[in-house]
Amino acid sequence: MSRPARATWHSCRVSITNSRPIRASYTGVVHPEETFRETRLPWRREARCVLASRTRSTSPCSKTDNRQGKPMVAPLPFSSSFYLPALFLLVVATAAAAVDSAGAASLDDEPPVGLELALTAIDHDDPAGFRHALDRVEETQHGEVIRRHLRTLWLLDRVNEEPAAVAAQLREYPEDPMMPRLKRRYLDYLADRSAWGEYRLVFDRAPEITPGAKRQCVYWQAEIEIEGTLAGEQPEAALATWERGRSQPKACDPVFDWLEAHDYLDEQAYRERIRAAITAGQDGLARYLVGRGPAGLATYRDRWLALRDQPASAVAERIDVEGDGEEITQGLLWLAKQDPARARSLRQRASRLELIDEAQSASVSRLAALKAAYRYEPQAFEWLQEVPVSARDHEVWTWTVRSALRHLDWSRVKQAIDAMPEEIASEREWRFWHAEAEQRLGRTTAARAVWRTLAETPDYHGFLAADRLGIRYPLPENTRRPDPPSAQTLAALQARPWLSLAFALHRLDRPEDARRLFNHALADVPEAELPALAWQADRAGWPDRASVVLARMEAFHAPQWLSTRFATPYRSLVEAQAERQSIPPAWVYSIMRRESLFMRDIGSGVGASGLMQLMPATGRWINRQAGLGLAPLRFDDPGTNIALGAAYLARMAERFGNRYPLAIAAYNAGPGRARDWLPAVPLPGDVWVDTI
Repeated sequence: MSRPARATWHSCRVSITNSRPIRASYTGVVHPEETFRETRLPWRREARCVLASRTRSTSPCSKTDNRQGKPMVAPLPFSSSFYLPALFLLVVATAAAAVDSAGAASLDDEPPVGLELALTAIDHDDPAGFRHALDRVEETQHGEVIRRHLRTLWLLDRVNEEPAAVAAQLREYPEDPMMPRLKRRYLDYLADRSAWGEYRLVFDRAPEITPGAKRQCVYWQAEIEIEGTLAGEQPEAALATWERGRSQPKACDPVFDWLEAHDYLDEQAYRERIRAAITAGQDGLARYLVGRGPAGLATYRDRWLALRDQPASAVAERIDVEGDGEEITQGLLWLAKQDPARARSLRQRASRLELIDEAQSASVSRLAALKAAYRYEPQAFEWLQEVPVSARDHEVWTWTVRSALRHLDWSRVKQAIDAMPEEIASEREWRFWHAEAEQRLGRTTAARAVWRTLAETPDYHGFLAADRLGIRYPLPENTRRPDPPSAQTLAALQARPWLSLAFALHRLDRPEDARRLFNHALADVPEAELPALAWQADRAGWPDRASVVLARMEAFHAPQWLSTRFATPYRSLVEAQAERQSIPPAWVYSIMRRESLFMRDIGSGVGASGLMQLMPATGRWINRQAGLGLAPLRFDDPGTNIALGAAYLARMAERFGNRYPLAIAAYNAGPGRARDWLPAVPLPGDVWVDTI
């Protein structure tokens, strides 16, 4: 069974309640696939589910801008679990109207005069209109900064026409938030014109950028053209670029020619790149390198292809001939993904013959044990415990517990958590399961003491702990909004030019630039002004930025911020589509918050688009299957996107017998994976959740 990357899939936290809390592990049972269609989880009045991201990052909300490839949401140091969809219901039912600070200047006031005119002129390539708009902007508060920003936006699409103005803008305002984009475009302009001296000067000056392979290679070419050679660490850096396992931009060819002319591309370098190409699945590149490089590389390539494609026999053959340890290790790692037991057996043999060192052996032992654990194989616990301490990372420690938990072996659960490093054992998930193991082993007093502490915090394991104790969840009876900030604090925020401009761009529906300017300005906002900024973002209908500020404030569980953290934007659209599809709107909001943090214009690394983050192919499929008749499919349109997402969630709920935890797992990771995660025998729901 293949598993998704840990950073891209999420488990569904299940808690089942009746008129009073019931222990989820006793009543929520996940059944094996053979009884899947006939058996339902015994939902009572309400099922509570939360999506949790098991990543090393503390941010469950980091997304990537689909054009720039940069984080558009600051990492959020949330706990490893999110709140329940029920909390959205609490917020919707009790949220009070926001109260303005009387007479205070506000960041969400009308945008400055001329700003919208200037943006329209930029969009329509209207120089006269742009100049007129700039004159009007100059008369407003922060007019100089707004004018600079607009001038940069104008130049971004006119580098070819106004290169001198671009160069001047970069020299004068290198710290402005849009300058990295302008610098990249100006470098491309200079490269096209072989302006080597200017290219090198601009490349080395602020602002600092991540140049990528193409611009870095052009810089090295500029060095060669001007100095006649590469010096210092440059040749080795260029060689490392050449040795990558994928084809590099054509702009790198002159640099690679220099490397070849100066004898850097020897047989060893070709071997390194062939191996990297085969590892990356770039067999065509490997074939090209064999034809271009020194004689005899075909045998080397074929050996690596065999290690990748037939690892069991190829590794055994390399051991028989006492081959290279690096080749044997990589072959064993490939084999561990297919046949962990066979990989362990061959690893032991290679170790006895001293063909691989301790670190190489440990890496194979680690991967084989983890793959067995991912497949819930009964021997996984012993294998994970055999992994040398030097190779035990967070994944090994936690899956050692999960492998015992999946088989309801409470002695081993306790043993594995007791052996964890303190920083991992102190995580709330493992504190909860350690207490559960104590309870199952007869030490009820100790277990209940831990649960009482956990139940004070309204997160997933806090809710489970409350279930175990039979007490109410630690949620407020009513939500309330925070008190409005003082006029003085609001004025201080308004006085920050980039922040003020960010809110103006948000109001004018320029979300990407608005977020970029907001993030730029946020770094300089003092702690004392953060509550006012969160209040202001919430008031402006900007829930994703409000969440970013709350994360920095660490105000996750403060009752006055619940309606801000769990906002309900696009409420009429969500409720209409939820009613149309006969699904709870709170579940739609839960997915929307987790998938996109309510942003409509962001994209995931695999091509999903905003809000509920459906892949385009999935969106087209559900549009046909559900008979929505939406055309054209504009995924950045909230109405279209929410309609598609709600229909797909409804289809997953239908497919999984209206068991929403399974439906949401299927929504996020695909129905095939959700079925793969079903246990071979009935399993308590909370155990299933924490072992997928």
